[in-house]
Amino acid sequence: MIVKTGVPVNEFGIGFPPKIWKKKKGETEYFIGAIPFGGLCAIDGENEEKESIYDSKKTWQKLWICGGGVIMNILFASLLFYFLVGSSGFSFTQGVVFSEYEFPFGSQENYPMIVGIQESSPAHNSEIEIGDYIVSINGESFSDFQGVINENKGREIVLRTGNGKEINITPRIEYPEGEGPLGVALGEIAIVNYTGLEKPLVGFLHSYNMIDYSFSSIGDIFSYAFKNKSPEIIGQSLAGPVGIFAITKLTLSQGLYEVINLIAILSIAVGITNLLPIPAMDGAKIIFTLLERINSKVFSKK
Repeated sequence: MIVKTGVPVNEFGIGFPPKIWKKKKGETEYFIGAIPFGGLCAIDGENEEKESIYDSKKTWQKLWICGGGVIMNILFASLLFYFLVGSSGFSFTQGVVFSEYEFPFGSQENYPMIVGIQESSPAHNSEIEIGDYIVSINGESFSDFQGVINENKGREIVLRTGNGKEINITPRIEYPEGEGPLGVALGEIAIVNYTGLEKPLVGFLHSYNMIDYSFSSIGDIFSYAFKNKSPEIIGQSLAGPVGIFAITKLTLSQGLYEVINLIAILSIAVGITNLLPIPAMDGAKIIFTLLERINSKVFSKK
């Protein structure tokens, strides 16, 4: 789409360097990068001080060019999500930070998930495993998991997990502070199903869901931290470079599906980051382009 504006493209690739394949055709070098997060498009004169074809283009054409990388990242992620979610029966699971959150698209159901088990507890002595999520108690659905457990202290109950496993367990009447009747730490998982007309568009809809969830979660974390005067929560919740490396390493051990899912999510993250109004990012170029239009003045590329 950049070529249609008449601006020469020096490089166009899927993924980021180092390059594992490349081919020169005309003025453009096409390549495939070893880092599969979106793509790269280098246009003529973009970072040069000299006058270029890019500088002579109209405002809407410059905006189209600057937004091209972001659009490519979203399209790349949407394509991956289409095959991933489609191969899973147009359903996906996602741990949620705050239970009140609802995804914009798809039908959603939330369930409590086991994220920790205390030693010498009823859960430790049962078949419950970390990662199990509970869909029913004694064959009935519930809205308040902890409330039902508290009502059945000392009585055997049957927990049914999402994979169909049935677990007989007796919530204890007395227990150490902070452990609860079962001796488990709970998180929450959302299961979202795409139906009907959502299926053909699932790649784009799922991308939108992930973007909305990311922004909503970050906003909720900041709000919770300031409300409780605990800024350290922000640092604990948001992954830096070391955290991202650890997540990537863990994901690589979980199979191809999770690897592709991580690539799609990071592709969206790269696209959103590229829209930030900071130097060298397309977001800054978009702002300067708009300011040039408003002020009828061309800014120096320095």
